[in-house]
Amino acid sequence: MMQRIEMRRVGVMLATALAWLLWPAQAQAQAFPCSGGSNGAGPGERMVGMSPGGPGAPPPFPLCVRDNGGGGSGPAAPQGSTGSHAALAWHADAADVWVDGNYVSANNIAERGALDACNRVMGGGCRSPGSWSNSSMAIIRDRGGDLYNGWLGEGGAERNKVLAECSARQLLPCEVVATIRSSTNRRSPGASTRKLYAVSAWVAGTDGYDGKLYIASGHRTRDAATDAAIKACTDATSRKCETNAWSGNGFIQAYKLADGSGGATAETSAQRAKEAARINCRKQNSNACNLEALFDSRKPGLFVHDFRAKAP
Repeated sequence: MMQRIEMRRVGVMLATALAWLLWPAQAQAQAFPCSGGSNGAGPGERMVGMSPGGPGAPPPFPLCVRDNGGGGSGPAAPQGSTGSHAALAWHADAADVWVDGNYVSANNIAERGALDACNRVMGGGCRSPGSWSNSSMAIIRDRGGDLYNGWLGEGGAERNKVLAECSARQLLPCEVVATIRSSTNRRSPGASTRKLYAVSAWVAGTDGYDGKLYIASGHRTRDAATDAAIKACTDATSRKCETNAWSGNGFIQAYKLADGSGGATAETSAQRAKEAARINCRKQNSNACNLEALFDSRKPGLFVHDFRAKAP
């Protein structure tokens, strides 16, 4: 019995060695069997895929490369290998994305790695839009701070489509805030990536309208900022109130038209918020556009802006 076990062990070892020898030479130069065995990467290593299986070979085993600890763009996969593969993850309340990439095989743990990194920072609730290979991914931001992704492969048609659809929903074009290669080892933003929200509200309709804008800012979620702004407006007026602008890590710009009516718009920077307000004034055929108070979503507080107050 003991002899049969030993012979089986020898057979597995020989099959493992054969599988490793059959692995493409250029991939061998970059990857090696993980020291953690079936548990994956050991100290100073990063798992990049699995060994090839096949008849007579043992189950695929984890392959690793030396982990340089970098967070930027890594080298592209060598010619003749299966390329570079990556996945990203994001959270609705984050201003950046997490990436795990530079895997040499499509059989990898990139999506899990990106999600794990995101959830560690955000405390859960992360999701992944998927993976990509041998190309770059554009990260696009709308005026409220929400993020979208657009693949740049095959001439960038998807990226252009996502950017156009995003821009069509707002006054200024959406922004491409990052272009990430699949050869990127890691992109790991920290706790500072959590967005802070501001929401503005006023009386719904003209009945009981008091000419004021109520702004709640510095909240960790959009819902919390919305509830605070609506409550402030309702408490002050005893009327039904509604929101008219919101921003995550951006600005709300209050403005007044030539007829004295007020408005508010949001954008990702103070300058863009001012530009958006001016565009909206022109769209409403106003021959005047007075830019009034500007509110930073990251500054905590509850503010009231009076459109009827005389300018100093």
